[in-house]
Amino acid sequence: MKRILIGVAAVVVIVVAIVLVRTALVGAPPPLEASPPPISVNSMDVAKHLAAAIRFKTISYGNGVHDDQKNAQLDAFRTWMEQTYPAFHHAATREIIGKSLLFTWKGKNPNEKPILLMAHMDVVPVVPGTAKDWAHDPFRGDIADGFVWGRGAIDDKGCLITLLDAAERLAQSGFTPERTIMFAFGQDEEVGGRQGNGQIAKILAARHVHFAWVLDEGGAIFNEPFPGVQQSVAFMAVAEKGYLTLQLIAHGTGGHSSRPTHDLAIARLSDAVLKVVNHPFASGIDDVQREQFSVLAPYMPFFQKMILSNLWLTGPIVAGMLERNPETAAMMHTTIAPTMISGGVKDNVLPPDATATINFRLHQRDTIQSVIAHVRKVIDDPRVDVRALTETQDEASKVSDLHDANGKFVVAAIRDTFNGIPVAPLVTTGATDSRHYLPIADDVYRLDPFHMGPEDMSRIHGTNERLAIGDIGPAVAFYMRLMQNLK
Repeated sequence: MKRILIGVAAVVVIVVAIVLVRTALVGAPPPLEASPPPISVNSMDVAKHLAAAIRFKTISYGNGVHDDQKNAQLDAFRTWMEQTYPAFHHAATREIIGKSLLFTWKGKNPNEKPILLMAHMDVVPVVPGTAKDWAHDPFRGDIADGFVWGRGAIDDKGCLITLLDAAERLAQSGFTPERTIMFAFGQDEEVGGRQGNGQIAKILAARHVHFAWVLDEGGAIFNEPFPGVQQSVAFMAVAEKGYLTLQLIAHGTGGHSSRPTHDLAIARLSDAVLKVVNHPFASGIDDVQREQFSVLAPYMPFFQKMILSNLWLTGPIVAGMLERNPETAAMMHTTIAPTMISGGVKDNVLPPDATATINFRLHQRDTIQSVIAHVRKVIDDPRVDVRALTETQDEASKVSDLHDANGKFVVAAIRDTFNGIPVAPLVTTGATDSRHYLPIADDVYRLDPFHMGPEDMSRIHGTNERLAIGDIGPAVAFYMRLMQNLK
């Protein structure tokens, strides 16, 4: 017994020693490198441009609803851009593809792969009945209380306008990029992007264009994003989850409700949905999250630093904590969300069929086919058909590297612009237009170069969307630095 106790004590001592050494190796935050001179931008001038852009009601409803009004607004918006940014329109070649825009700014070295900077021009509708809840009319473009207010202020006219203002300033100075820069501004990102950037990507692929890297919306600069991290962190999305919608169609015996059988379509459907929900997909901390924790750990107090720097030991505990929060749990596995259900047409009629719609956001470890196979296996009922809605499916994207030459370049521009803040990778749960370019790009990154908190995130697609005026100038400077520093 004594030997066993000694052995156990020795193991404990070794484990504690390893934990402490690994924690010590994390060290303090890396020292800030000397930043280049700041780029001065008058935020209010750009804020006025953003306010004007918000007034164009470029609303995507989907399924062709109100497309005539939207297209007229896109035409007017395009004319406004041409008038507002004349130097850029002179320096770059513009192509109108559908109602979307593709600009090509020729670089000095045609042998280098081009880069692509993206934004989208459309916005989501205001939820009916909620306009009265806005502090400022969602399409008036008010500038008040230190913010630009309105639908699209963040998503995505904020990126669009700061990018255009950056290009205009450089064009006015006579700047020519070292390598070709292309700009793609989509018309329908909010409803899938297949007529906008989807078509542009196909055209560029046919021209054999291949990008070194692409930058689109997604991710942001978050203030104190985790307990103990008392500073801002730029979370740049290096991947996005896939998208799949399945319909479950359960068959039963129809008839009069006064004489029900045991072969009920709605009961069979309910059972099938529960089986899917109760059989979740594999979950766990992935490589992107490990990299994220390694970036955050130096900025944390000792105890949190110890936990995150020893995932070999604490991984199950950390994973369990992450699983308890829907926001972080969604990063760890393919999610299952039943969203629609339909069946009977009258209270005394047994329907012969009933249908449920389930939306899946695919983790990188899963594929469309593996998800479909999993669903069919757990339902295990020949009288339930499983059908994929082919118009709404995308595989999970590849993961881009923050440590290759492209990643280091973009990270350097972020740190140089935003006072040396740490940059952590992220997988975004929502789909962006950048996914259309995955086959023709080495790396794809996603970042809104604005500071955000939980309250700001709820405003995107919600009520009182707004962008802080103080964030606008630095965003312009960031895009300028990206273009100026290209080699």
